[in-house]
Amino acid sequence: MSIFSKALVLSSAALLLACSEAGPSSPEVAPPTVGQGEPAAGTRPADRPRPVTLEGRVESGVECSLLRTPDGETWSFNAPDGADEIASGDYVRVTAEIADASFCQQGRGTLIVEAIERADPPARDRDPARAGGIAVTSDYVRGDWVAKGVGADCLRPDFAITANSRGMSIIETRIDGLPETGVVDVGPTPALQWDEPIPTLPIETRGPDGLAVMPPESGEQVTLAGHPIRGDGVVFVKCAD
Repeated sequence: MSIFSKALVLSSAALLLACSEAGPSSPEVAPPTVGQGEPAAGTRPADRPRPVTLEGRVESGVECSLLRTPDGETWSFNAPDGADEIASGDYVRVTAEIADASFCQQGRGTLIVEAIERADPPARDRDPARAGGIAVTSDYVRGDWVAKGVGADCLRPDFAITANSRGMSIIETRIDGLPETGVVDVGPTPALQWDEPIPTLPIETRGPDGLAVMPPESGEQVTLAGHPIRGDGVVFVKCAD
């Protein structure tokens, strides 16, 4: 190769390098912003409702009605059309969605009510001094009881509660298939109490003539007279004398 040819090749290479260095660089692509394209905070798709069911007593609020649950929570709501019979002081069961923004400005949040109906209040919500309130007393619990339902048979009661010589209320039944005798506590925290290791079973009145046996706080599985005690409890009704 001649000196001229070598010089031409070197010049061409130098020209290409200079062009590549002087040329405009590719524009940088900005990284995506976190949350870009997501819905605004606090909203949810309209096609995915998340209804909840709450119970409590209705109270009057500043702008809306209030629902005070037995656990002490307060929610605001407006009753739907056709629920004019619901009034302050009623104990109700509400199926509703929780509004994204609390427009009633009271309570933990605002409920968008889908359905509302009167319900039997649990014992912890009752006040013996309130009209219609039913307290758990010795007179109330004593007698023969059967689980509420079409299969109730007072000829074979699920348990019997009687008074002993010291005036205590004693329950006789079957726990986990075995005969057991316990004490009915009718004090501030009504419950069925047993010898260890059987856990204490809370009780509360339900409706005008029911007695609900609730699951133990420990979460243990217990059957009373063949009935699993779980969830909201099992309701028993008293047999006629």
